[in-house]
Amino acid sequence: MTRAGTTPATGRQDPDRDGPPNDAAGLQVVITVVEAPACHLCEDAKSALAVLAKSFPMAVQVLSIGDPPGRALMDQHRAPMSPLVLLNGEYFSSGRLPRRKLERRLSKAMRGETNG
Repeated sequence: MTRAGTTPATGRQDPDRDGPPNDAAGLQVVITVVEAPACHLCEDAKSALAVLAKSFPMAVQVLSIGDPPGRALMDQHRAPMSPLVLLNGEYFSSGRLPRRKLERRLSKAMRGETNG
């Protein structure tokens, strides 16, 4: 989960394997995290996402603030601090990750509801 690029972190069973199909496979949320070096809030956010990935279909993309794509996202969203967290390309939070709010948003996404 620390590499740049999209890393599947579904926490769900692969639909190609034997067993029940994953009904939420088409409802996967792409979470982008822009992290800074030596950022304890960034590490905390990545740990929280790893736990949530066990229950929700998601792909996590981690970018460095020191690389042009990460810096561009920080500037575009005017994030005052790291980590910047985007859900499906839209601003979700910066700084400490609001875990309960994220869990509610992921639950809604699993049910096919729009964000709101």
